[in-house]
Amino acid sequence: MDDPPPSSSGPDLRPLGSVFRPVILVSLALGIAGDLLLRGRDGPGLNFFLLALGLAAGVWNLSRRAGVELSREALGTVGVGLALTSALLLRASEPLRVFTILAAVVALALPALKAGAAWLRGSGVSDQLEAVGWTALSGLTGPLRLLGSLRGGTATSGPTGGGIDRGQASRHPAWAAARGLLIAIPFLIGFGALFMSADRVFADLVNRLVRFDFDLILTHLLLTGFLTWLASGYLSGFLTGTRFFDLRSALGGRPRLGIGEVGTALALVDVLFLAFVAVQLRYLFGGSSLVEVTPGLSYAEYVREGFGQLAVACALVLPSLLAADWLLESSGRRATLAFRVLGGLLLVLLLVIVASALQRVRAYQAAYGLTESRLYGALFVGWLTLLTVWFAVTVLRGRRERFAFGALASGAVFLAFLHLVNPDALIARTNLGRQTPVLPAPNGGTEGLDARYLASLSADAVPVVLEALSGLPPAQQCHLARGMLRRWGPDGSEGTDWRSWNWSIARARGLVQSEASTLAATSAGADGAACQPGRR
Repeated sequence: MDDPPPSSSGPDLRPLGSVFRPVILVSLALGIAGDLLLRGRDGPGLNFFLLALGLAAGVWNLSRRAGVELSREALGTVGVGLALTSALLLRASEPLRVFTILAAVVALALPALKAGAAWLRGSGVSDQLEAVGWTALSGLTGPLRLLGSLRGGTATSGPTGGGIDRGQASRHPAWAAARGLLIAIPFLIGFGALFMSADRVFADLVNRLVRFDFDLILTHLLLTGFLTWLASGYLSGFLTGTRFFDLRSALGGRPRLGIGEVGTALALVDVLFLAFVAVQLRYLFGGSSLVEVTPGLSYAEYVREGFGQLAVACALVLPSLLAADWLLESSGRRATLAFRVLGGLLLVLLLVIVASALQRVRAYQAAYGLTESRLYGALFVGWLTLLTVWFAVTVLRGRRERFAFGALASGAVFLAFLHLVNPDALIARTNLGRQTPVLPAPNGGTEGLDARYLASLSADAVPVVLEALSGLPPAQQCHLARGMLRRWGPDGSEGTDWRSWNWSIARARGLVQSEASTLAATSAGADGAACQPGRR
C-alpha cells in the first residue's frame, strides 16, 4: 500500500534552526575526509567504510542535537548500509563491489525520506523509488534549503526551542575571520604578483617559501567542495525529510484502468508467452543435443543469442504486473479473480522461461567454463525466480503492501549470499575442476582451461589458483604464475594504499609474495615450455 500524502506541502525546516553550524562543520569534515580517503589507488575498501561510518555518526549526532527521534527501522536501515560498506573490506570482485556500493547508497537513502520515521514495512515499490530519488535531489539541492532555514533574520526555532540569530552568527569571530580572509585573497594575489614582477629577489623568496601545485590544489578544492555539498544536502535532508512535495497530489492522483483494459493486455501477453514456450519448446530445452544436430549453431550462439533476451524479458514481467495491479481499479470480485488468473498464468510461463535461461547458462558453462557475466546472470535470474514466487504469495493474494519490503529484504539477503559464495573463487574452482569438453570449439580445436581469463580474476581467486597450480599443464602454470606475480607480487605491491585496504587483496599479496621464488621459476617456463596465451 502506498503512503498517504503528507500533511504539509514541503519539508519542515525547523529542526535545522538549532544545528545550522554543526551541519556545516560535519559536512566540511566529511568533505575533507572524503578528499583524503577517496584518493586510494586500489579502489573501494577501508575508505568507503570510514566515510559511511562518519556519515552515520553525523546523522546520529545531528539528530540528537535537533531533537529528531530516529526510529528503530531507520537505525536498522542505516546499519544495513554500514554492513554493506564493511563488506567492501572482504571481497575484491569488481562487479560485487559495484553492486555493494549501490545497495549501500539505497540503504542510506531510504530512511531520509521521512526524517528517520518508520515507513518501509508498509511501503510500495513506488515509495522506495521515490525515496531514493528525493534523497538524491536533496543531496544536490539540500544546501540551498539549509541556507533557507536562516532567511528572515532569525532561524526558525527547532523542536528544542533553539535557534540561530543570523546577526549573532555573522558577528562570530570565526565567521568574521573567514570573511576577512576571502576579502584579502584577491589583494594578496594582485599585489604579490606585482611585487614579484618588480623584484627578482623577492620573487625567488616567495617561490622558495610557497611552492604550490595549482592543479593539485584545484582538484583537492573541487572534490572537497563537492563532497561537502553532498554531505550537507544529505544531512539536512535527513533532519527534515527529503520529500519536497507529494508527487501523487501534484499529478492529480493515481490513474485508474478497468479490468477490461488490464485483462485484455494481460491475456494478449499470456498468449504471446504461451506461443513462445510451445513453439520453441525443443529449442528452449534442447541443450547439447540441439547444438549437435543443428548445422552452424555453436554453444556461443545458443547461449548469447538467447540468455540476454530471456533475462530482460524475465526482468520486465514483474514490474509490468506490479504496474497493472497498481492501475487496476477495484471493481469487484470478478475483476480481482480475472487479474489473479491471468497474472498467475503469466508467472507460470515466466518460470518456464527462467528454467530455459538457466539451462542455457549451464550448457555454456559445461562447454566453455564459468565467467563473471555467466555467473552473475544466472544468479540474477535465480533471484527473479524468488521474487516471482513472492509476488504470487503477496500481490496475487491481495497483500500488495507486503511485496515491496520483502523484495527489498530479499535483495539485501541476495547480496549477502554473493559475498558468502565468493564469486571469483567459485569461478576459479569451477574452471579448474572442469573437464575438457568433447564438443569441438568454433576454431576447430577443443576448449580447455582459459588461463588468461583465470589470471584476470580478482584477488578473491588467488588462493584457489595457487592451491591448484602445481597440477596444471606447464604452459598454463607459466601464464598464471606470470599473471599473479605481475598483479600481486613484490613489484605490484609498491603502490599499496592503506585507504583502499581490503582483506582479500592483502591476503593475495601475502600468499603470492611468500611463493614469489617458486612462481618466478614457473613463470620462466617449466620444462622449457614458453607461456602461451589462453583462449577465451
